[in-house]
Amino acid sequence: MKEVIFNRKLLPLSLASLTSKIGDFAHEVVFALITIELLSGDIFYIGLVYFLKFIPYLFSGPVGGWIADVFPFKRNMLLSDTLRLSVTFVMFITYYLGILNIAGLVVCAMLMTIGRSLFQPSFRSYLPFVLNKEELPAGNSLFQIIEDVASIIGPLLCALIISVTDKSFVLLADAITYALSLIFLLLLKKNQTHREEKLSFTALFTDTKESISNLRNHQTDLFMVIIGTTACVLFTAALLKYVLPAIIVEHYLREELVGYIFSVMATGTVIGGILYPRIVKDTTPELVMKSWMLYGVLFVLVAIAININQPALFTSVFILGFVGAIVDISIITNIQTLSRQGELGKNYGLYSTVANTGESLSGIVAGALTIVAGGFSFICMATSIVISAKWALVKLRKEEKAHERTV
Repeated sequence: MKEVIFNRKLLPLSLASLTSKIGDFAHEVVFALITIELLSGDIFYIGLVYFLKFIPYLFSGPVGGWIADVFPFKRNMLLSDTLRLSVTFVMFITYYLGILNIAGLVVCAMLMTIGRSLFQPSFRSYLPFVLNKEELPAGNSLFQIIEDVASIIGPLLCALIISVTDKSFVLLADAITYALSLIFLLLLKKNQTHREEKLSFTALFTDTKESISNLRNHQTDLFMVIIGTTACVLFTAALLKYVLPAIIVEHYLREELVGYIFSVMATGTVIGGILYPRIVKDTTPELVMKSWMLYGVLFVLVAIAININQPALFTSVFILGFVGAIVDISIITNIQTLSRQGELGKNYGLYSTVANTGESLSGIVAGALTIVAGGFSFICMATSIVISAKWALVKLRKEEKAHERTV
């Protein structure tokens, strides 16, 4: 690990990732707070904003993978961070001047999603370019640690800024992190590409469709991990992104508390990631769905804890973060172990596209449940996570029994 951390070819990317991720996690919190403010806490319309925010990933996700294969990684990442820096700075200026409206916020959010989806494939592809095969596990661990640390610092930074000044300055801090990231990215080694091809949206989406069909017919265990997770994300994403922040602000009337709570949750995630190898001996598709079920139950406990007191709330979100780490690591491990030779990258791309589509639809689902269930929508969504995971678990067991009968 030490050799990887201080690898001169990788160090600039590590520093760029740390700074930009801190800004990203701070941005997520303040974006939720600004959206809640502009829409007066109306969950239905907030859900619509989040739907529009994430829906570009359905189209730009496959494009990001194509760009990573055709153009130099360094240039792709520089252009992506330049886009995100520009958009964030525009958000800061317009919100500070009091002229940011909901339409402008949605456009900025969609552009940020496009920037993110164009950045990630090149970012992930850079590691095999500069590291030996034997060094890749350490490299992946390093960037997971960086993300976990940033997930604590980002919300905490947001809370501290809000406690002493205006929310707009969180956006300014985010823009500064992108500026620092660009400086570090300039130090990266540039790879030479050897492919020349034109972008074909038809070919990209046809390939995605064929991958889904192949998984469904020949790898049902991996297919159910991806589809079951997507079903759970339909309810989880909205809960985490804005329903929980909205309820906290409404109940405690303190916006900075949202940042502190998400930092505590992130701390639970870090500890869960550290202890995962000790507490999980066999990562299976069934474990993924059982973990999702527990995650949904814990969300119900969070809903109850909000109405008890702050210590109970902090304790419950810490445990939620801990179990969330088990969910996330188990999903990725299953994709790695169940993917066939030469199909790992494709399956990662498919999972990312499908899961992010589920995340975009989560806003619509949350809005609909709010209209139907009103104040009980939080518990309804948490319960829906449990039901979705149980459905996927039942399907998995049926497929296992069917497979045993044919063997």
